[in-house]
Amino acid sequence: MLTVVVHEKGGQTQRFAFAGEEFSIGREDDNDLVLDRVNVSKHHLCFRKVDGRVEVVDLESTNGTYLNGRKVQSPRTVRRTDRVYVGDYILMLDGEDTAIVPTPADDKRRRDEQDDTGLVTSAQRVAAPGVESTYLDGLAAQIHQTLLKAVPRIDPMTSGEVGEEERKEVIELVDGILADFRDSQQIEATVDVGPFRERILREMLEWGPLGDLMRDDSVREIQVVGTAPIHVVRDDGNGERLELRFTGERALLMAMQRMCKKRGLWVEGAHVIEGIVDHGFYLYALLPPHPARQYVVSLRRMRTDANNLTALVQEGVLSADMREFLVATLKSCRRVLVCASGGVNLDRFMRALVGEIPESLRVACISDSGRLGSSRKGWIPVRRLTEANDKVELGPVLGVLLRGGLDLLISQQCSHQDAAGVIDALAGASRGAVVSLWGINTAHALSRLAALGTASGGAVQGLTLSLAHAIDVVIRLNSGVNLESMQVIEIIEPDTRADSSIEYRQLFVTTKSEDGTTEFKDTPALQQLLRKMINQGGEVPPRLLRG
Repeated sequence: MLTVVVHEKGGQTQRFAFAGEEFSIGREDDNDLVLDRVNVSKHHLCFRKVDGRVEVVDLESTNGTYLNGRKVQSPRTVRRTDRVYVGDYILMLDGEDTAIVPTPADDKRRRDEQDDTGLVTSAQRVAAPGVESTYLDGLAAQIHQTLLKAVPRIDPMTSGEVGEEERKEVIELVDGILADFRDSQQIEATVDVGPFRERILREMLEWGPLGDLMRDDSVREIQVVGTAPIHVVRDDGNGERLELRFTGERALLMAMQRMCKKRGLWVEGAHVIEGIVDHGFYLYALLPPHPARQYVVSLRRMRTDANNLTALVQEGVLSADMREFLVATLKSCRRVLVCASGGVNLDRFMRALVGEIPESLRVACISDSGRLGSSRKGWIPVRRLTEANDKVELGPVLGVLLRGGLDLLISQQCSHQDAAGVIDALAGASRGAVVSLWGINTAHALSRLAALGTASGGAVQGLTLSLAHAIDVVIRLNSGVNLESMQVIEIIEPDTRADSSIEYRQLFVTTKSEDGTTEFKDTPALQQLLRKMINQGGEVPPRLLRG
């Protein structure tokens, strides 16, 4: 007869008869074995006899079932020497039944698993880096809680950088806690706790696994989704799922708090955080509650910290003449639209463009997090995404700002929340406007903006024509996907013809020569626009005038 041996971590070992063809395990009373812990699902797993062997099947449990440290994603054969991890329990099969007697093939499989992951499957509980382990995550959470109570100065919300004194105190406490866990058999003597100890210390004192990745010059992008393995993109454009992750969402949140507070980005209660952090990365973070329902952190390395267009000229994103022209349009409060077929370049270009606007102008800047323009004295940063304590919606806020008088209304990646106010500004409610949004090309960007600003499909075409007439300049960027360097493709002056069609007059165009050199050229249409700007009282750099 088969027996299911159940060892509760830190508790007793019990044995249960496995007499039938199937043996179910979970929290509910209708299971053959009831394990009443919160990290065990109602119907977590079952053992079943199939063709002279015994299989373990995970029943779509929340925290997963692990066979020798590997997550069970399909039925797996179980032998007498195997261990099945379920929450805080270790299960083994025992008895003289030939169905669980190890075979030479099993021995080879176990050796292969050990070589592949570093696991000693019959004894060691510590999963290889990146292999999920709810058991170790639970221990990590206990250690985090203990350390925060014992050394409150390491809490990023109550202090700044962790000092050397606190660091030494934390290391001593962690070593003591791990020793206690071993003495109480919560961690077996065969477990190598070194990697686990290192993870705990990095999460409590630094930025967890993010620190080393951000210091690695070959890493261009980092994405963290909850406690899943971290994804990176390197210089060669190849993506990679790493064997690194956070032990829990609390650890991830602390890393974000520590990283953001250092740069003044942290806003208590905010669910969207973005801004420049260390090592040349730009951070985008979503903190629950929000529609994605989990922590999502994206870090993109910037080539330079481009706070103005001059920095982008040095990168070859646009020409010096393009910069001179755009600065002139901003100073004269023109209506400018920036579009790209991907969002990677839009935000960075907008930050550089906004950096050229004179601080003396009356400016309101709309962005998701409300950080765009927040460093400029007298400007009004406006947060697009509302928080629970907001008493007035975005629409009325923009209405008051526009009626009160603005030189420029800026909208970074315009959306339906602010489209009506943006269109009012483009129509003349403010002297000028600078708007960015996704668009495959200029025509698509105009129609998208029109669609955002009206609930009636039939009105989109008419509004698109009105926008083409109102907007002075459209800057079109490349998509920026696959680590493509940012490039201004063209600068256009849209206008409407008598037959209600739209004309797109190129002012600047970017071409690639056969040897790969980028060439920026202006067109005769630029001279016509410059003279119109002069006639309207605007200032134009003399070097741009031809003849």
